[in-house]
Amino acid sequence: MISTKIKKILVLTFCAVFFVFAFVGCGGKDNGNKQINLMTWGGDFIPREIINQFEEETGIKVNYKEVTSNEEMQSLLEANPDQYDLAVVTDYMVDILRQNGYLEKLDKGKIPNFANINPVYQGNYYDENDEYSIPYAVSISFLLVNPEGVAALGADPITSYKDLWQEELKDSIVLIDWSVEVIGLVLKSLGYEYNETDPVKVAEAKEKLFELKDNIVRFETNTPEDSLISGEAVAGFMYSNQAVKGQAADPKLQPVFPEEGMPIYIDCFVMSKDAPNKDNAYQFLNFLLEPEISAKISELTNFSNANKAAEEFLPEDFKNNPMLNFPDEVIKNTSFYIGVAEVYEEYEHIYSEFKMQF
Repeated sequence: MISTKIKKILVLTFCAVFFVFAFVGCGGKDNGNKQINLMTWGGDFIPREIINQFEEETGIKVNYKEVTSNEEMQSLLEANPDQYDLAVVTDYMVDILRQNGYLEKLDKGKIPNFANINPVYQGNYYDENDEYSIPYAVSISFLLVNPEGVAALGADPITSYKDLWQEELKDSIVLIDWSVEVIGLVLKSLGYEYNETDPVKVAEAKEKLFELKDNIVRFETNTPEDSLISGEAVAGFMYSNQAVKGQAADPKLQPVFPEEGMPIYIDCFVMSKDAPNKDNAYQFLNFLLEPEISAKISELTNFSNANKAAEEFLPEDFKNNPMLNFPDEVIKNTSFYIGVAEVYEEYEHIYSEFKMQF
């Protein structure tokens, strides 16, 4: 009979051998520091299967934190700059973060695939020399409309923002839930530019915004297209990728590119000045810019692609969809939200007062 002491020795020896075998079987890699801390939008903004592929190929773990606004990302990054490696923020926030000194100047030598970026999306106001950001997803906001539903309500066809004020459209409109976008829409309907600071024009926009109250059935940022699919609304102001999903679910839904103009957004990768895993982050950035990977991301997310080299890998239905591959006349009628920080507080105040009515 084996003694208790010998049994313990055998068990411990077996466990040790098993651990060594398992470690060697996994390649003998210590993944303790092979990670990236990434902060960005939810809803599979960076597709899970793409992240899985990167992790499998490199052994680098991607820790993914979802947030709901650029301002939340700014707050988290500025409070804990050494806890995050990468963030995906919208163009105007790139400008704010670089001016505040929280971004790392990117080493392009570690991102050779940056050469794949379409020049059209380089050298913009938020990063004139392309030192701090890498374009990832391009989108515009416009109207998705159910023409049959609009006609059934007795309203005129919708071709512009100002058509949303028709009284026949009561409880029939869904809007992205962000003060800057909603007030920007109102300003455009009045013939003004986004982010107007003139007190007289802002007061005029506030008055017109309050006149739209009865027509709004819902505010929704993540899935506004669902309100049109369900028939709850007949028109919605949303992002291009959401409109694509809406039309895929209900072909009678049609895009309307308002004659007054549309906002354009470029969501970009940026690196924290105090990123703890910079080398791993550079590997991730270069991986995402590989043409076939970039094309796959566009297919999965329905965002327009800023990667010129990816075009040959995009399917024909993607390239032929005006909501994904924007016509020149549409792009010419777009503009950025510039100077958001200058108007944000005032717009938030107006918007909060407006939403208290619901």
